Amino acid sequence: MNAVPRVLVIPSWYPSVDAPTAGIFIRQQVDALAAAADVAVLHVDPARRASGPTVTREAGVTVVRSVIDATSLSARFFTYTRSGVEAFERLRDEWGVPDIIHVQALWPAALIARAINRRYGIPYVVTEHSEEYLAQSERRLVRTPGMLPVVLRPLARRASRTIAVSRYLGDRLVELRLAHDPVIIPNVVPVSEPAPLAATAPHVIAHVSVMGPAKNLPGLMHAIDSLRVRRRDFVLRLAGDGERRAEAESLASALGLGAFVEFIGPRTPDEVRTLLAESAFSVISSTHETFSVVAAEALMCGRPVLSTRCGGPEEFITPKVGHLVENDNVAALADGLDWMLDHHGDFDPATLHEYARKRFAPDVVAAAVLDVYRSVLDA
Repeated sequence: MNAVPRVLVIPSWYPSVDAPTAGIFIRQQVDALAAAADVAVLHVDPARRASGPTVTREAGVTVVRSVIDATSLSARFFTYTRSGVEAFERLRDEWGVPDIIHVQALWPAALIARAINRRYGIPYVVTEHSEEYLAQSERRLVRTPGMLPVVLRPLARRASRTIAVSRYLGDRLVELRLAHDPVIIPNVVPVSEPAPLAATAPHVIAHVSVMGPAKNLPGLMHAIDSLRVRRRDFVLRLAGDGERRAEAESLASALGLGAFVEFIGPRTPDEVRTLLAESAFSVISSTHETFSVVAAEALMCGRPVLSTRCGGPEEFITPKVGHLVENDNVAALADGLDWMLDHHGDFDPATLHEYARKRFAPDVVAAAVLDVYRSVLDA
């Protein structure tokens, strides 16, 4: 492998003006890799108003974007792939030819990577993040007839290596025959200094999510309803937006939780870190998670995490940094919240920060990813 490899990242999701938080964890890995490699990004966005391709520089990284009208599955196959190859040709003229392609989330980005691989012989690796492969997911990707054997498995087989963000997800990919021996590399978390704990009540419980079905917001609202009978020294502050936010807000209102629950809407990464730093602890109420970036972010800010046993978080939320409770169990979640309100001060912010830094810091994750590139390019 070259001392400074040229890496083309093709993400299935990536931040844009219209969707500034979409795939933000992918951009954070791009930023981490850019410190040790020559990185470019190619993103095709199915946003229903075709344009592009355009090439820009974003935070020192060359990014080529194309927007397509891809409202159907057939459009994803043909228009998406064709637009991706056209964007690659434009990028090749302005940036050059990559040594390796890094697909972030197999579907649909691997369609473009496979087409480039077939035409130019450039190898690709895949990092998988998506909850759509988990058995508990309400999403329909792997349930669509023919999708798994006809589309996804051939895309996965052509990849030189597969990375999963947790062992939990990696095992599921093996079960679905989408990977053989996946490498486990977590998401990147930007390093932020730990903040001292606020000693006064009400104690802020932070929840940050995309507020989709997996986040189990109804269960969290009912747990808060149970908790307020026992104590009143807390407020749950929820940041984010998504398809289940309105339902959760309606439930909170119906339960009369106005004094205990605040929905504060979408927040920038810096605002999320401020929220976490101002909190006593963070809560993950999900039924399933492939990793949980926000849990890792909370630890990086020096805050413990209360999480359900929902997959990915179980691999790094230990008794030294947080507390785990039974999945999809309102009583257990309420008990966990009660326990954390009494014990969050037992966790040392500097210790939590160092625990997270050693596992999720940009240089740590980038080094692991570069090792994967090296194993492919030096084979």
